[in-house]
Amino acid sequence: MYDYKLSVYVATYNHENYIEQALDSIFMQKTQYNFEVLVGEDCSTDNTRNVLKRYEQKHPEYIASGQLKIFYRLHNMNKEIPSNADDLKQRCMGKYIIALEGDDYWTDCNKIERQIKFLENHPEYIAVSHNCTVVDENSCERNEEYPECKDSEYTFQHYFSEILPGQLTTLMYKNIYLDKRINKRLLDKGLSPGDKLIVLVLLCNGKIHCIQESMSAYRHITTHGDSFSANYKYNFKKEEEWYRAIMDYLNCYNSTLKKYGEMYYFRAVTRGIKSKQCTFNTGIKYIKDIHYKLFCVNKWISYKVRKDILHKKTWI
Repeated sequence: MYDYKLSVYVATYNHENYIEQALDSIFMQKTQYNFEVLVGEDCSTDNTRNVLKRYEQKHPEYIASGQLKIFYRLHNMNKEIPSNADDLKQRCMGKYIIALEGDDYWTDCNKIERQIKFLENHPEYIAVSHNCTVVDENSCERNEEYPECKDSEYTFQHYFSEILPGQLTTLMYKNIYLDKRINKRLLDKGLSPGDKLIVLVLLCNGKIHCIQESMSAYRHITTHGDSFSANYKYNFKKEEEWYRAIMDYLNCYNSTLKKYGEMYYFRAVTRGIKSKQCTFNTGIKYIKDIHYKLFCVNKWISYKVRKDILHKKTWI
């Protein structure tokens, strides 16, 4: 049914200093399983494309075998649907799928072997992640901890506390893009950040295991560059759209998830009012779309107490 056991997709843009390190960390993997690597070069304005062409010349065996496929985009796809990364996901033919962003890299040569073996031995799980090490632009470790799950089992309690199972390049999951039974409409809207939406879809359709070991490096640069972190600015209209999409998606599931989807949306509206990007009266209009208003108010109070006063890691 599957051409490969694993598909690795690498979306890259302006990663001339990092993309070779990223690819080397994939091909250093020691595994019994076959895997493909799909790279999408999104019309970088730096030298990333030339670095990739040199990599092809340096490793012709990867190209000849079809294991490495590089897509040189004709124009930048950042604002398109599908985006560069989304197009790569649709092309993945593996039983499992994982991302490696072009400026990150894996640090453990047994990483994919361990993750694939876990999923093969535990079919009740839809995904498995691990911890990561946060590094700077020079690959030096930063004194920073990623908001990753520190428990072996990832739950909705973690998700609604802004904790992820792991950074995107740690998360290996069943190839949901080839499974028509799974409701993926949340992923078709081109909303950002998309990694949190992928996690929610996975969590609604299976169990997620978290390995408590670091096997990859996440490059966190906030002062410059093209990453989400470096360019993030709070925008209530965009956030309202993002949280509303989650609320609408969870409405398709049971009443408990519907309540928590509305709670999550309510939290976003209150943040918009606090930021003054949303007036109080406009906020009230948004809240009118919520059915479980009393539940949302009670959970918002609990959230503020647990997060801001008690400093708990989980907020619900």
